[in-house]
Amino acid sequence: MEDYSAKLTAEPFLYIETKIIAEYILNGENPEELKKRNIQENLIHHKKIGSVKRVNSPIFRRINVLNKEMLNDFVYSDIETSKYILLYAIMKTDKLVRDFIFEVYKDKLLMRKEYIEKFDINNWYEEKCILSRTLKERTESTAAKLKQVIMKILQDSGLVVKEKDRFKITRPLLKENYIRQLDANGDIEYAKAIGGLI
Repeated sequence: MEDYSAKLTAEPFLYIETKIIAEYILNGENPEELKKRNIQENLIHHKKIGSVKRVNSPIFRRINVLNKEMLNDFVYSDIETSKYILLYAIMKTDKLVRDFIFEVYKDKLLMRKEYIEKFDINNWYEEKCILSRTLKERTESTAAKLKQVIMKILQDSGLVVKEKDRFKITRPLLKENYIRQLDANGDIEYAKAIGGLI
């Protein structure tokens, strides 16, 4: 079984940054050269160069799983669809986020629950620690950070709204075109998980 990774602690949603880079690629820039250029010229406008280096890999890894049509929609479609496209790219490149959405978020949608509670997140994470050596060996602070980043990604993508210690679920209305594209990629299950489709 493919193990989990703790790299997510340094890889937030990065919506604006990913959009900037995606636009360069759509305009014909070579991704490999662009990767170097971003570090040299700070195209994503981060305050520190260390931060640019840290987020460079996830940005390009996520863009890499999107075909030309999805990349185009990511840059030019409405903000909700654009964010769901980035969420799909994150799920395709990070097993922890993918499994949380498939195993917790989707279940909540299907059961018509209103909230994801702290204990839902903690119980799910503890179950993952039983299966994953990588997660089991992480410190308490890394575990807390991983859970925090997962929930922040869900917030930034528009799937939940934080309310004190819990997260209110906002059931997304996925556009037909988005569902069609995921289906064409053999990933209709992702659309079902994100949109609670049956």
